[in-house]
Amino acid sequence: MRQSTILRVVSCFVLLILPLAARAGSFVLSEQSVSGLGVAFAGGAASAEDASTLFYNPAGLARLDQGEFQMGLNAIIPSDEFTNQGSRYNLPGTPFDGLPVFGNNGGNAGVNHLIGNMYLSQPILRNSSYGDLTIGLGLTSPFGLETDYSPGWVGRYAALRTKLLTLDIQPTVAWRWDRFSIGAGLDIQYASARLTQAIDFGLAAQAPLGQFYGALPAILAARGIPAAAIPGVIAATRAAYTAAGFVPGGLDGVTEITGDDWALGFTVGGLFEYRKMGEGEDSFLQDGRIGLSYRSKIDHTLEGNAEFRRVPLITAPGAPVQFPSPTAFQDVFFNQGVSANLDLPDILHASIYQRFAKQFAVMGDVTWTHWSRLQQVPIVFDNPGTPPNVLTINYDDAMRYAIGFEWYACKNLTLRTGFAYDETPIQSAELRTPRIPDNNRYWLSFGAKYSPRDWLDLDVGYAHLFVADPTSNFTDSQGHQLIGTYDAHVDIVSASVTIKWGGPREKTETYAKDAKEIRSYRK
Repeated sequence: MRQSTILRVVSCFVLLILPLAARAGSFVLSEQSVSGLGVAFAGGAASAEDASTLFYNPAGLARLDQGEFQMGLNAIIPSDEFTNQGSRYNLPGTPFDGLPVFGNNGGNAGVNHLIGNMYLSQPILRNSSYGDLTIGLGLTSPFGLETDYSPGWVGRYAALRTKLLTLDIQPTVAWRWDRFSIGAGLDIQYASARLTQAIDFGLAAQAPLGQFYGALPAILAARGIPAAAIPGVIAATRAAYTAAGFVPGGLDGVTEITGDDWALGFTVGGLFEYRKMGEGEDSFLQDGRIGLSYRSKIDHTLEGNAEFRRVPLITAPGAPVQFPSPTAFQDVFFNQGVSANLDLPDILHASIYQRFAKQFAVMGDVTWTHWSRLQQVPIVFDNPGTPPNVLTINYDDAMRYAIGFEWYACKNLTLRTGFAYDETPIQSAELRTPRIPDNNRYWLSFGAKYSPRDWLDLDVGYAHLFVADPTSNFTDSQGHQLIGTYDAHVDIVSASVTIKWGGPREKTETYAKDAKEIRSYRK
């Protein structure tokens, strides 16, 4: 009975993770550790506080004394509110250039979500002549994104709803010898995407209708219409098509593209303990270590379906002459298969952890994300006649810097705070698509760990992300120029439970010399 209850809880948790994702750090999700959130994820590759080290640096698993199971939840509450500042048609050489694009501001495009993660670690060998060996398993969502605008907003032709989900299954092994640890994990990654946007069929119809109007004099003359009456017939035909909505912004359709894929990557890391507890008993400095990890790129080929809704017939009630190919749009924009290439970046992570005065620790972190490999996302339809849709991203590589502080207030309580600066990979307002209205972010975070039992840790964390107001000057493939500013920020509230089993590693004489004092402030 107890086993079945545990299985039901775990199954429900997995189902909770699967459909949920949100933006943080463009669409990298840093929220993979509640203990890490408290220090703004500073020292992630060096701290090795609990089983969540598996994600940031798998080598840290070898430092864990006991088997651990950790389950965490992160409530991400983003706000992205757009203010239109003169959005218009950017179509030089046409009569529509400079005309305003009408629509509302779209409401709050940020979508609140829960992001879950789960970790399991188990020591296999400890203090043997072969070193320390640990295995682990992680379930995380390393990339995620969702924005959702109201249907009639001014930027609807560039984006309505955008959702990206990734689920990463990471079996991991770590080995430690004296001061050195290494670790490696396989990233078995599922990716799913949904993109929705409006299509300005009123604008798209201008080219075929323009050719139609140009051919009308000859058509009418061939029908025997007197020359003096032809201009009036043409004017009446134009007026009928205008009244039917065949003007820019007059007839909107919707396209929704969905796709998914499985792909493989890997994570490797190393950890060096340049100082160990017990060395220099009266020293101001205790534990000190540096860590380096690398998460590989993963290339997905998403395959799925494209659905087109509200595709109009090119016809106008009461027009003296009807367009000769009324199904021209429906012959091209129909439901069909689709594929898209999504190149996710590799990430290099370097950290330092230093404990001092027995009760305190400071940690630092530098992360490089290879965003420049993500330039375009080509969306190719099964029907060769359906024009491909290319999402232009043109990202640049980005850095993240963080510093954190921990106070081991007593044996059962640890308090944390941290600060981070997170660069955006978006190079300019012209490249800021409303699907990802991102900008540089400043993190301020707080957290605490309470250990009511030797086998139980309870972690909580909170962070506020101050986002420099993103500006938009983005022009989509149809020529709609979205001009305006976003008011953006993010709040994150997290909690996790860690259950431990098995005894701690055997202590050497060096560790045992000042055991009572050190154990009192043991992490």
